Amino acid sequence: MTRGDFGRTRGSIVAIAIVVGLISLGGLVLLEFAKADMPAWLYAAGTNVLAVLFGLAVVSFAWEFLVRQSHSTDLRHYLRLGASVAQSGLQEVTTRSQLDWSRLLSSANEISVLTHNGEWLERNMYTLRDIATRRSLGVTVAVPSQGSAVVGREAVRRGSSADKVSEGIIEVTERAARLWREAKDGGAPLRAGSKLSVVEHDVDVDYEVITIDRVTVVTLAAPDVKMTLRDRVAFVYEQSPEEYPTSFFRTHVSGLSALNRLEEVTA
Repeated sequence: MTRGDFGRTRGSIVAIAIVVGLISLGGLVLLEFAKADMPAWLYAAGTNVLAVLFGLAVVSFAWEFLVRQSHSTDLRHYLRLGASVAQSGLQEVTTRSQLDWSRLLSSANEISVLTHNGEWLERNMYTLRDIATRRSLGVTVAVPSQGSAVVGREAVRRGSSADKVSEGIIEVTERAARLWREAKDGGAPLRAGSKLSVVEHDVDVDYEVITIDRVTVVTLAAPDVKMTLRDRVAFVYEQSPEEYPTSFFRTHVSGLSALNRLEEVTA
């Protein structure tokens, strides 16, 4: 049905509702005038039938002009929202702590991380090592450099000092690199082509971006003037790297190889 056909059908329904409403209302008025000359059963039956018809006409009229318009507006809003979500590739919105990293990383071939501390690497270093022993895996993790604004904010949130935060990042980086070196030289060697690279960045951002092939995970800190440590909100996108907003969140990836390396292990 075309939009014109829909409009004509709606107009016909409204016209019928008006006609039925006027006829039934007129019938009710006439019954009142003729009540004295009519049998009681006929008057009761007539008023019941006409009252029902009048009620249906009023309901139909109200539906067409009030309820349908409101529902149509809501439906159009949700359809536009659904189309926008589908186009953006958004798959999930959750808290960072609830993300299933094992599932997200299970089929990974190329990973890049722009983060604000060493937590992501610490949490996933064993998973990354295990994947690299099964197939070729490229991992680049960019952590904040010592003395950067990001480290300062992280220290305030944790009630610590910037030096301790930086020391923690270095310690995690060294442990991750040691895991890969031990695997490389041990009984379960890394697959050829696998590489772990940890670099340091000076990007003053308060979000975290993890790219896993076609998947992009963006985590944001809640606005908080007191700079308290809270769980972050995570947005998971899956689309081509050239599509927006993935292309926006991946603008840093091409420059990671030029940053200062803290550790690098290549199979």
